[in-house]
Amino acid sequence: MLRPPRDHDIVEDLLGGILVVIGNTHPPNGLIAYLKYVRSSGKTLWRHGNTYYERVLKSYGVRNLHKYVSMLQEFTFDPVLNAYVPFIKSARIRNYYYPELRFQELLSRAEDELELAVLEFADMFRSYAGSVGSSLGVTGSLLTKTHNAKVSDADVVIYGCKCSKEFMESVENFTSLRPDYKALIRQSKTYGLPVEVLSKIYPPYKKLLVRGRVVNVIFVNDAQHLRYGSEVYITLHPVELLVEVLGNDCNSLFYPSTSHIYKVIDVLHPKNINLKRELITTIVSYEGLFSYQLYIGGSLRVRGLLQKVLPANEYRVLVGGIEEPGYVIPV
Repeated sequence: MLRPPRDHDIVEDLLGGILVVIGNTHPPNGLIAYLKYVRSSGKTLWRHGNTYYERVLKSYGVRNLHKYVSMLQEFTFDPVLNAYVPFIKSARIRNYYYPELRFQELLSRAEDELELAVLEFADMFRSYAGSVGSSLGVTGSLLTKTHNAKVSDADVVIYGCKCSKEFMESVENFTSLRPDYKALIRQSKTYGLPVEVLSKIYPPYKKLLVRGRVVNVIFVNDAQHLRYGSEVYITLHPVELLVEVLGNDCNSLFYPSTSHIYKVIDVLHPKNINLKRELITTIVSYEGLFSYQLYIGGSLRVRGLLQKVLPANEYRVLVGGIEEPGYVIPV
């Protein structure tokens, strides 16, 4: 490998399946990654050469991931995360795709309108935030060259805290397509939240319109990775809190989204919790939908799984667990 694995890298398995890497910290014998595309016997929207692919994950959300992927991919119990995770062993990885290398390739030669939209996005970002250099990559079907130039979106990766915050300061210069009502209704069924709330927390860096094409921005941490096993998490029970988060923390934009709790205002559930509030220090969300709200910060209502963090003897709220998907919404 050219570098340690990062969130939203892509790997191809021995059967030709395409998997997306989740997060930056992984067991020594493989990667936490979910299966997104498999080879298809018929014609589909996605192909590379004469090989067609069909999408496994029909819609996002942790429960949808488990629903659609678990029958086609191994889920392994991870003793560090204390959860079942989609996993691929190192021995089953045939090809590894690096988003930043594919972006450099596009700089040399862009071949269709979607690839040109990525370059125009990079130029716009550079004009608003200065030099971005090697801080950009592309993921999704563009990375594996299986995209459909007419209908695919472009998924652009911004690496590192500095460039991520610079983009957030300039995001208002881009045109963002808000989700329509039907899309919000589908999200409402997935997340169990009202349409009005979903509309309010929708990230402004999704569905950017560039050169008539849709560009989605994904933020990835390029700093030193947390060593696997340096922290261990013990799941206790569901919890619901009112908290104060300061916001403007780039770690909230990365996946999984991580935010420091400035203050626990109130414990809504369970009322009889036998724990000092100041020991609950962190929110970690595996639902990317809530990253933007955590980045904004303020007074938030948070529901998830309470986990003890060892060896620190602190506690965190995990949002996006299969047992309790939870949410992060403004008060």
